[in-house]
Amino acid sequence: MKNLEIALQTSNGIRSLALEAVKELSSRQCGYQIARRRAICPVDYMRYAEFDAILRDLELNSHMTILDVSSPQWFSLYLANKYPSVEFRYVNIIDSELDPYKEIAEALGIKNLEYQKADVRDMEFEANAFDRVISISVIEHIYPEEGGDLKALSEINRVLKSDGQFLLTVPYKSKSNIVYVDGPVYERSGRRGNFFAREYDQEKFSALIKRSGLALSGSRFICERNGIFPMDYYEWGPGKNVFLAKYLIKSKNLFERILGKSLDEILAKQYLSVSREITGRLVNISAKLRKA
Repeated sequence: MKNLEIALQTSNGIRSLALEAVKELSSRQCGYQIARRRAICPVDYMRYAEFDAILRDLELNSHMTILDVSSPQWFSLYLANKYPSVEFRYVNIIDSELDPYKEIAEALGIKNLEYQKADVRDMEFEANAFDRVISISVIEHIYPEEGGDLKALSEINRVLKSDGQFLLTVPYKSKSNIVYVDGPVYERSGRRGNFFAREYDQEKFSALIKRSGLALSGSRFICERNGIFPMDYYEWGPGKNVFLAKYLIKSKNLFERILGKSLDEILAKQYLSVSREITGRLVNISAKLRKA
């Protein structure tokens, strides 16, 4: 299978859904502008690799019940449209991350995707409720920085069926780190040095999985090659402190506005890879988990 092949197919599917939603939605609806943006940029740079990695391991059968914990919303929209006999439940702690997508799902006639406001650290679902749980680039952000991720994984373990699977992606580096930013972060108000995300290493990630009562069934590494413009290197990696980094990012954004087209697909194909082995600068891990 070619690098990112599944994600590229998914990108085409999301673009088609976004174009259809633009036709069906009123310009006054909050979902309209979101759909317009996704018609231009159906998948963001790092999401190409994350979507590809998750979809390589995601097995769906009719009448399954799937929980999506706050992943990029078009991922579940795409899957729910593709698998109408599978029931999807999408949860998020922020209303603005739910309401526009309810409009989009309704406009697209997607009936098997339900949106619900919920805190993954304390959900109201019954135990053993879901065949699959998916969470793409979420667990690392859950507050507080000490223990928020463990609460989330323990709760996911509770609602996962005994023979179920939990698929997730998180930042995964050679050395663990905590990222702080100034200003508001998700549901939390702004202040200086606000917790934003954890970056796990092998030791931290393995310890988290073990303490949550889950066990690792398999993993894939997301890596970024060296080159002129590996985006993650300049936005979040060692290159963020390079003098020209912010100008490179601004130049990309300006070029995209002029073209009316995203460069993320081109750059993702050039620099990102998904593999069982580490093939470049380690960025993320995609893990398949089960009950221990």
